[in-house]
Amino acid sequence: MEQAPLVRDVSLTTLTRRLRRFSATLRETYARDGLRATTTLLARQLRRKGPMLGRHLLGAGRLRLVRARIGRQRAGFPPSRIHCAVAVTGGLGDCLVIARFLRDLAASCGDIAFDVFSPTPELAGWAFAAVPGFNQAYDDILFERLLGEYDLALRANQTVVVYRECVRWETLREAPALVRALRTLIHARAGVDVFINQHPYLDNFLGQRAVFAGATRRDWLHRMAGIAYGGDRLAVPANRLAPARLGLPAGGYVTVHNGFDTRFVISGRRATKCYPQFGAVVARLKQALPHLLFVQLGARDTSEPLAECDLDLVGRTTLQDAAGVLAQAAFHIDNEGGLVHLARCYGVTSGVVFGPTPSDYFAYPDNVSLDPPVCGNCWWLTRDWMDACAKGHKEPRCMTEQHPTDVAERLLAAMLAHGLGTALPPPDAVAALPCTPGEDA
Repeated sequence: MEQAPLVRDVSLTTLTRRLRRFSATLRETYARDGLRATTTLLARQLRRKGPMLGRHLLGAGRLRLVRARIGRQRAGFPPSRIHCAVAVTGGLGDCLVIARFLRDLAASCGDIAFDVFSPTPELAGWAFAAVPGFNQAYDDILFERLLGEYDLALRANQTVVVYRECVRWETLREAPALVRALRTLIHARAGVDVFINQHPYLDNFLGQRAVFAGATRRDWLHRMAGIAYGGDRLAVPANRLAPARLGLPAGGYVTVHNGFDTRFVISGRRATKCYPQFGAVVARLKQALPHLLFVQLGARDTSEPLAECDLDLVGRTTLQDAAGVLAQAAFHIDNEGGLVHLARCYGVTSGVVFGPTPSDYFAYPDNVSLDPPVCGNCWWLTRDWMDACAKGHKEPRCMTEQHPTDVAERLLAAMLAHGLGTALPPPDAVAALPCTPGEDA
């Protein structure tokens, strides 16, 4: 099958693509929920994405300065080093998955220097800091204007795509392993080209394709390139002093997160992938394991407060402080999301409540995955899957019908198996949690 040329990505600017996508989302929200929800969505989008829009508008003015900086860096490289530009999209979890891929690409293919272009360069700079050869993170509005400065350009999200028109094959002659990986990626694209061209709207089907091939989110990019997966661990920078400063004993607490990626903007108060009854779950776990503290992490705009937690750090830490807390946790409890990927970087086991996102694609083998009793796996089956149930239910049944008693008991069994103490029998008042399927905790 003939592949669509990547020059289409160059001719249609990043800003134009995003504006068109957001316009379509507004139209769909208006058709589904009316004017009030659409106005709320627009206001939230402007508040959260305003800084990004400002960077886009100023991007052309920085182009000459960035090009000069790239030239100076390249002049300082050894002659054998390959200079690679990588455009990434997605949130924290996507960045970490791609960072592991770049780590293993460099380990397999030689001396490569990476510049990353991202809609959130600050986040990307932090997430990719542990990758050998990582240079600098730039705003992705500059990517298409700077392709000619590099020996090689890639776009990475749910797939990895080679910008064939931009590869300096003559420079890569001394890097045969890298050439093999690039050719493998170019060949692999033929089988997933339709998903690439429609990203992210066919990502669900792409995930099914990956699972059928024996891969998951964590190693699918490696499978496409034909390189070995180097493991979940990644030395993402963290403030290791943060737990002690907060009075948290290393290994003596459990972190909890019930929010979602701040990159997503929804019209409602809770995303469909967020489990609504973590409060009742934490109450049961505290009764069974009173020697452990429960600490809530998250961003203020996307997390709901859990009064049952002993320490509320929502919106009160830097990213590196939150990472430091997570790195020394005994266990992590979450919906599927970025902090689950981050926990695996530090070797921390998570108990993850799945709903719209499929566990067979997103789950880690060392984690505990709780699948919904009904529905589920509607990730990107609709454009607004994070905002509204794809089947039209008022609340997503895949989440509301996972009773907190069942969730708590499965998490408790996992935590005991990880040596977190001996469970105490629950008091009568807590044995029957005051929640029924469909109710909020």
